[in-house]
Amino acid sequence: MSIFSYEIIIPAWLFIIMVLLIMPAFLWLAKLFDQLRKGEVETEENSNMVVFRVKNPRRSAKPKKKPATANDEKKKDEKADLVNVLKVLIKEGDKGVHIQTITDQMGTSQNKVKHALERLVENKMVDEVSGISGAKYYLTQAGRDYCQSKSR
Repeated sequence: MSIFSYEIIIPAWLFIIMVLLIMPAFLWLAKLFDQLRKGEVETEENSNMVVFRVKNPRRSAKPKKKPATANDEKKKDEKADLVNVLKVLIKEGDKGVHIQTITDQMGTSQNKVKHALERLVENKMVDEVSGISGAKYYLTQAGRDYCQSKSR
């Protein structure tokens, strides 16, 4: 009788555990051989040992800077509009400024100026006073303080 004539019964749960324990090693070897095939790994043979070195590691020490998105550029444009509106209000002083005057001095659309003024009113940097000739916008003390702190 030879060893090959005996039947060995392995329970299904034991077989599944064995496969799950051995599978990561096989996947790692498959990845290594794929990198060898592509030429991404150097082999260095010493007396009785082979050393594998990755030429182009995928992980770098420096974090990659994410590319600028359209949303980032939109935020920069909105911030520039806010700054320009504040500059116009500072230049005009305490007499109050209509939206049309601001759009004329900035050279942008009235919608952009309205949006910027709404944000400034929300942040209490600008006061809106409605009158017969339309709404006038005044720089508040908080707005003046902010402009002075940024000008330094």
